[in-house]
Amino acid sequence: MNLRKILSLGAATATLLGVLAGTAATASASSKVTLTWWTWTTNPQKVIANFEKAYPNITVKMPPSYGSGGTFYAKLTTAMAGGTGPDVTQVEYDHLPQFIGAKDLVNIAQYVSQYKSDFPAWVWNQVSQNGKVYAMPEDIGPMGLMYQPAVLKKYNLPVPATWAQFASDAVALHKADPSQYLTYFAPNDADVLESLFWQAGAYPYQVQPNGSWKINLDGPIEQKVMNYWGTLVKEGAVAVDDDFTADWGHHIAEDRYVAMVGAGWSPTYMVDAYLPTGSTLQWAVTQMPQWTAGAHAAANWGGSTNAVTKDAPADVVKDAALFAAYINTSKSGLTIDESPATPAGGGRGLFPAALARASVAEFSAPVPHFSGNINAQFSTYANEVPTKFEWSPWDTEFGNFVITQMAAAAAGKESWSKVLTATQSQLVSYAQSAGYSVSG
Repeated sequence: MNLRKILSLGAATATLLGVLAGTAATASASSKVTLTWWTWTTNPQKVIANFEKAYPNITVKMPPSYGSGGTFYAKLTTAMAGGTGPDVTQVEYDHLPQFIGAKDLVNIAQYVSQYKSDFPAWVWNQVSQNGKVYAMPEDIGPMGLMYQPAVLKKYNLPVPATWAQFASDAVALHKADPSQYLTYFAPNDADVLESLFWQAGAYPYQVQPNGSWKINLDGPIEQKVMNYWGTLVKEGAVAVDDDFTADWGHHIAEDRYVAMVGAGWSPTYMVDAYLPTGSTLQWAVTQMPQWTAGAHAAANWGGSTNAVTKDAPADVVKDAALFAAYINTSKSGLTIDESPATPAGGGRGLFPAALARASVAEFSAPVPHFSGNINAQFSTYANEVPTKFEWSPWDTEFGNFVITQMAAAAAGKESWSKVLTATQSQLVSYAQSAGYSVSG
């Protein structure tokens, strides 16, 4: 889960036959083994206890509290530079290329390839490269549109099926009620921007057969997305609001926004988490607005993996891979993943990447302030994510560059058409200075 911002095994053989979504794996440990694991997800002690119950010869140490996002990755990078990294670590999909490029992760294909069919094809593509597998998918963030049906009905506005209709609704709603906006644009959120690129069919990064990279951030599709939102901002039809900040949370609590583009984890972490006690607001979920009427393209926002690092001793790599696989594919592991991320809930509050997510009761649990089985809806959207989107090894730098440019444009100091052109130039220069063969 991309909550940087917030914040996705004992008779082992007999147990595994009934609980693993894929082919049962076995531990290599005939004697006691201890693994280290770094994660920022909630209730890791529940995950560890579940694994150790099935594999009593393997002990997993409690993860340190290193935060998430940039704070976590700084600790991880420093530790691996010194050869003291964990055996298994959480890594978001968009950061995998960074660690793969630095040769920080171990190819675990021989231990986990049997799980390929347990995940959507596009998800497995995210953890694979040239026949090698560098991580086990943990959670994903298939995207949809969260909205308040009663408000749209009040103003006779249709649920927007296209981005053109979304823009029309945004103008009409704010005109009818200046205290509300259809939604907001977050100039501090590069991840959402990349997800919008993804849904529109853009491929801003492409690795070539010879290993070089092509960066196309200012391509026509990317510019279409950027200028669409820039126009809405200039018209005052949507608010400008840095997401996952205190002010943003207050704005959700006071019902400033009628709709929000979100991921499978968003109903809990972007709506319910901020509404005041006793709120009667009701939300629903539908597919993202489409650039082409009648299309069904989705996207992904966030999600993580569990990867085995180069610092794992060779004799425990198999056990480390087993841990990464079990916690993300077993029925008991998925139950913990999907349980609420609270002390009482005892779970991690994730939207699991594994297709078996629907096999546990928690999948159909109601979400406060939302109608219907929204997990089932987001599962449908997960099947509609374009499969070939690639991340670059410089996602952190891209975020730094584009956030600066978007903030300037939102403040009226730069035209929206220049945001991606400037970012492209900066990123190409950075990648070349870092030793990559890059063309723009």
